[in-house]
Amino acid sequence: MLLAMSHLRQNSSIEAYKLAGTIQRTPVEAQEVLLAMTDEYNLVEPSKRTAKKPFPTYRLRSDVLAAMSRSVSYRGRSFDDADQKVVDHVREYGFVTNQTIRRLFDIHVYAARDLLNSLRERQIIEKIGDARGGTGVKYGPGPKFPRSRS
Repeated sequence: MLLAMSHLRQNSSIEAYKLAGTIQRTPVEAQEVLLAMTDEYNLVEPSKRTAKKPFPTYRLRSDVLAAMSRSVSYRGRSFDDADQKVVDHVREYGFVTNQTIRRLFDIHVYAARDLLNSLRERQIIEKIGDARGGTGVKYGPGPKFPRSRS
């Protein structure tokens, strides 16, 4: 599992065939490791496109990716379930703060900052109010905030 996590720090995905060479096991044994990382430890998830294949492609779950944000060398986040939780919170309460993000995902202040910055860069949320920093900063819907699901 540690070798798989090390690979996922530098690459956005991993397959059993790739992991098999790294851990010097068969692809079936590598798939068992990936399944344990999915079912027992909730670290990875199969991609939607390959989920039904015998050997799907796996990626870090969004909460794990957010928690590991400084350890992960690749960027390029798409809209995922962590983003959806933040959007749902903003819909319900009208705003979100760094402290709210930390509580929602049980992550460090810097990981929460990185998640908020990512959402701001993609214009999903934007800073509201006059606060310049600290606990008073609130974020509301931005220009590209998703429309509500009817």
